[in-house]
Amino acid sequence: MTVDGEKSRCDSFNALSTSCFAFLFQKPAEDWFQTCCTEHECFLVDACIPAILLFSQKEEKWVLKECEEDKLLDFVCRFWDYVSEAVCHDCVSIFESLMNLHLTRCMSSGPLSLWAKNVGRFLTDLPSSCRGRYRCILAYNKIVASSSEVLTDDFCKEIYSSLSNSTLVTVVSELIAFDVVQNLDNSDRLQLHSHLLRASLQSPTKAICSAVQKRLLPEFSKNSLLLEWVLKELKIFQADSVYGTVSLETSLYIAKFCLFHQKGNGNVQEWTSFIDESVVISALLNATGQIRLMAWSLICDHPKLAASISSRQLLLYKCFLATNMTEQSPAVRLTILSDLKKILIRIRENGQNILKSGSDESELNPYVNFICWLRDLCFQNLVQYANFNRRIMALQMLEYLFLENYLANNDKDMFFKFLSSKLRPTEEQIYHVIRCLDDSYQICQISALRLLSSSFFEIRDFVSSYMFSESLNFASYFAETKQQLFSIRSLLTLTSSYRLRFYLKKNPDSLQSVFQCLLNLCKDRVKLISEDFLMIASNQGFVYSILSAVGVALEFLDFQSTVKNDWCVTLVNHDLLPVCFQVSELVSPVVNSMSPEGFVPDDHVNIIVDVKNSKKLKESADFCQALLASCWRSHKYVSAIFYIIITKWLGNSVLSSETVRCICNYYWRQLTECKHSGAVEASVEGFEALCAKLWSLSLAGIPEFADLPQPETWIKQITDLIDSKENMLCATRRSAGLPHLIASILTKEPVTNDAQCLKTTMISMLKNKGRSYKAQVHSINIMRAIFLNSRLSEAVLCYIEPAVNVCFACFGSNSWAVRSAASQLFAALINRMFGIPRSMQLSLHPHEKNRLSSFEFFTRFPSLYDLLHLQFYENEKCVSQLGMFAVLVLLIHLFPSPRHNIYSLATYVLPLLKFSVSCRSMKLRELSAATLISVCELQDAHFLLKWISNIDLISCTQNEICTIILMLLELAVAFDGCELRSCIKSVIRRVKNNKHFERWCDYNRFLFLTLLLKIRYQFTALFAEKFVLSDAVLVFRPLAKWIAREVEVTPLRLEFWRALSKSTTMKLTEIEMMQLAVQDIRNSGPFVQRCILTLLLNSTTTHSALFDTGFLKHFLHELMMTKQSNRHLANLLLIKLDHNEWCFDWLYSSAVNEDQKIQAIAVRALELLLKRGTPDIQLYKIIVVLLKSQNETIREKVAKLCSHMVNLKTASLNPEILFWWFVHYYPEIEEFISQCSNFDNNEHTRLFDACVLNPYTEAVPICSEHLSSVLQLIS
Repeated sequence: MTVDGEKSRCDSFNALSTSCFAFLFQKPAEDWFQTCCTEHECFLVDACIPAILLFSQKEEKWVLKECEEDKLLDFVCRFWDYVSEAVCHDCVSIFESLMNLHLTRCMSSGPLSLWAKNVGRFLTDLPSSCRGRYRCILAYNKIVASSSEVLTDDFCKEIYSSLSNSTLVTVVSELIAFDVVQNLDNSDRLQLHSHLLRASLQSPTKAICSAVQKRLLPEFSKNSLLLEWVLKELKIFQADSVYGTVSLETSLYIAKFCLFHQKGNGNVQEWTSFIDESVVISALLNATGQIRLMAWSLICDHPKLAASISSRQLLLYKCFLATNMTEQSPAVRLTILSDLKKILIRIRENGQNILKSGSDESELNPYVNFICWLRDLCFQNLVQYANFNRRIMALQMLEYLFLENYLANNDKDMFFKFLSSKLRPTEEQIYHVIRCLDDSYQICQISALRLLSSSFFEIRDFVSSYMFSESLNFASYFAETKQQLFSIRSLLTLTSSYRLRFYLKKNPDSLQSVFQCLLNLCKDRVKLISEDFLMIASNQGFVYSILSAVGVALEFLDFQSTVKNDWCVTLVNHDLLPVCFQVSELVSPVVNSMSPEGFVPDDHVNIIVDVKNSKKLKESADFCQALLASCWRSHKYVSAIFYIIITKWLGNSVLSSETVRCICNYYWRQLTECKHSGAVEASVEGFEALCAKLWSLSLAGIPEFADLPQPETWIKQITDLIDSKENMLCATRRSAGLPHLIASILTKEPVTNDAQCLKTTMISMLKNKGRSYKAQVHSINIMRAIFLNSRLSEAVLCYIEPAVNVCFACFGSNSWAVRSAASQLFAALINRMFGIPRSMQLSLHPHEKNRLSSFEFFTRFPSLYDLLHLQFYENEKCVSQLGMFAVLVLLIHLFPSPRHNIYSLATYVLPLLKFSVSCRSMKLRELSAATLISVCELQDAHFLLKWISNIDLISCTQNEICTIILMLLELAVAFDGCELRSCIKSVIRRVKNNKHFERWCDYNRFLFLTLLLKIRYQFTALFAEKFVLSDAVLVFRPLAKWIAREVEVTPLRLEFWRALSKSTTMKLTEIEMMQLAVQDIRNSGPFVQRCILTLLLNSTTTHSALFDTGFLKHFLHELMMTKQSNRHLANLLLIKLDHNEWCFDWLYSSAVNEDQKIQAIAVRALELLLKRGTPDIQLYKIIVVLLKSQNETIREKVAKLCSHMVNLKTASLNPEILFWWFVHYYPEIEEFISQCSNFDNNEHTRLFDACVLNPYTEAVPICSEHLSSVLQLIS
């Protein structure tokens, strides 16, 4: 309000000018939002904003001076490639505003000004490759499009080459699309774009091809005129694919792009209109999986969902599916199934239309035959010896046919009804699925059980004429399942549970008898264990498999009908629960022991067993392993049973309050006393369900459950117990189950509780001062679990700052356990503040996505700004430097924020510099140097270089010299390509001219030479000789790198061979160097020997005519007798020197080796042997073994080498096709494959099943009857 006689605040708007609104850039005041006069209720809304709008509509033009424009442009260029994307975006916005303001003045006075033209040339000629620059170029051309010259041809070539940069690809695509649109009437420019587009599609750089396909062409499709032009160009380009000038991947992509952008044709054309069928066939049967997948996706897709499918296309579908059932990658299998779904939907739509129109049903025959063929193919792939990939693929396809709604949905089921009678599987086929319940992979068991629940898989008489010699009914099936329960074998515990699920689904009336039978078995075994505990590790006494089966039976009990079924209530309360509690008591001494995994100290081993008696030692080890496994598995399944009971019956009258309290006590004991990590994790799921139920019952206020334990009281008990002197909690193993207990309670806390329990817990845990060391460890471990829990991620953000304070306080503790726990908590806090790293951090610098600007970070956590400064001062008084390590780790995750003056990182530069120079630890010195440079801006870097230039290097200690060189290394990387390089080189020249390095230690000389390599400093051989002749050993490696890059022939020693073997450009071609390598191979160690062997193998001139290889052959024969890994390279080199030197035993052992590198050596040997002439049957055996390698890359390489044997016109065939072909034409190979591995090992007495050496291989060729169809396609 205004006082009478005074002017109101809004009177200042009577004469509008920029000064009227200067107050808006000040701190807001209360009178802004109050009335200023009788006409304006709110000064800001009713007076100020209308005045701003009126002032903006005035005709007066506001322009910048040219000097101000230059300053703004300079600012944009300085910060448009800043690490923060927000800064880059602001720079582009400033540039757009700058150009619009300039053009406002320009257009009123005439044509485009010289300043604007110079800006355009400056932007295009600038060598910088950053996103901000290209954004500015795009903005400039859009703003001055009518009056500016077109972009130069050289610049167009530059932006096409920039497509390989993932950071630039989006803006570059927009820039290319804009230029094409602007030049649609310019035939020369369109011809250039056409040429560059074709070159990019065929570029050897995969990143460029991928960018064109995923970014550039989709960008073209956004504009109808552009789309028309690019489709025309692509069709012309595609015509060349018939002559083999275009790669398969490119041809397939272009065909699919044209298929889905044929809007002018009404989406009626098939893929055959855009690509030759022979090209697609060669791609469908190609050795490379990615090419096969692209071809499959092309022939399955169509813009119209109801497009018909020809018989020829159905044949191609069959050939692809038959030859790709063994795909290893889950992602590839999912892609194949996703495209199969499209086929099934198209068949459904076509079938529905045909039946609805009343057409001849014979038109449906191709579709019906294909579906039935697909069903039979799936069952063929479920035969014995089929590998996991084949089995899971077949089961998932069967789910698509029988369970999913792809062939029928609620509105369209006419075709499925027509098909149902023909689709029903035979009983023999159903038995294939039943056998999958005994699969070694749980995912296959789950899929098989889902299929067997379908009405299509009902069987009248459970008989298998080919699996067993006599009839097998459900009674005998259950008897066999019981026998599996009595086997200690781990696999049979899993399979018996799925067999029991199947049995109970088909025989629900048997549930009571089965449940009673299992409980009786449990009670008998528990009685036996009670008398002699060690019986739990024997075949007669272990109980975990029976407990697993009891859990399965519990799943089938309906909790709503249990009230009516008194038998169920009685069995659970009077039989099952007491047995579970008893088992828990029996196994608790083992799972709660200090070493539940069974690790025995070395000094106690001799007391327990006679180590000299190997047989007895093995028996004792096997028994101990069985005892430990049996105990913790029993505990695991008891927890699983309680979980089922809690989720189904807690809150029901079936369970009494006393029983619930006993279950609560069980979980309390497991999570406070148990020390076995697996047992603790098994208890967590049930305890979380228990907490959720107790919270909900507490909120409901039901009187019957009023006396149940409350989760918040458990929190109080734990906090009191931690501070108690009688604290018996486990202080090792990260406090064992205690953090899980607290985190489970807090994650299930109801929203209506407003996180009061979390608040109470965190306040208690953060009060660490004055606690005992043991209590501190527990509270820190609990906080760590809370911060790591993703479900509490938002709720705990307000506790990060005090938690960091706790960490720094504990880093100076005298207790190692406290310091260790604090470091683990700090690591969890780093992940919570900056996010979990996307990939492994291999350097001192975290990924850019895991860094924050100083403004953003300290705005969220303001108290940490002063806390980090405080650590630098307290470090001088502290002996341990763990706190400083944490400070450096935190600071290296930050980068300067130039848009804001507050929370500047420049204040940390001097403390970091002081600490780095005085640091005694090498690792900490490296981290401090990296941190120092990461927080520097350009002016700070200039300050550091000025300080280094003025320092007296003679008086510096070796540690200080090391710090200075590390700083220079970091500066060279962080400020690459700017004027700092010249300053760094001046420092180097000073060191070189004054010969300071002669007084430095070995490691500092090594760092100095590394710095020279980093900045590509040109130094002479005379300068390098001073290092070679010194006693410094570490300098040899960087020197060798320099020599390998700069010098052609130099007589060097071992480090040179290492550097040369890793070089991608230099090869061993000179005879003198090869002779020197042969001389050095004997006098070097295994690692250098491997480097020299690699060089000789990669050399194109390794031939006996060039030098005497007798010595080399003699040495290689000696090397082959050793067990070193180099013997594989030696064998390969012998084959290269003389084809007759190859050995079948070595080549076979290399082909079946698990190491991919050794298999790659076998492939190279095979390539050399195939080049010599006609291979024999022994070599065919090696080929077949490699075609069934577990590694896809190996299979593809071998397939490309051998495809010409099948058909000279075919350069690349699917490895599965080649495997069928070799087995078909060389029958002795099939016998060889079946003998290679022991496929029939089925011991039931082993606790753990042995790992398969190669899970991909198969004893027999499966689905090889489809070979003839495939050969007809490629003939």
